[in-house]
Amino acid sequence: MPGRLVLVLDPDPAIRQSLIDVLSLEGHEVDGADDADSALLLLDQRRYDLVVADLRLPDLEGPRLLAALGERFGEDLPSLIFVTSATFDPHYGGFLADLRAPVMVKPLKPGRVLDLVGKVLGP
Repeated sequence: MPGRLVLVLDPDPAIRQSLIDVLSLEGHEVDGADDADSALLLLDQRRYDLVVADLRLPDLEGPRLLAALGERFGEDLPSLIFVTSATFDPHYGGFLADLRAPVMVKPLKPGRVLDLVGKVLGP
């Protein structure tokens, strides 16, 4: 799979850096952001193929992040993978049930990350 441009959005520096490292070693160009404001700034500057984002950002949770991406990109929305530490959270239950983007549950395993990214981005 040729390298793609990926944005990793996670407030936890260790998780963010781990994802950046794994994806970079696979040949992707990866930017990282720790909050929604930084991520939205990057999204205004570059056209990402994929956004990997924590579902529970302190300043812009998953549903609102998805809405902000939709406003910016419309039908040309980048691919999206959400990351969460909770396998079930009633607060996000309806959102996740309706979501057409994959969700990875922490702790993240490098092989699982690369498999899912490969499926989402395709050949």
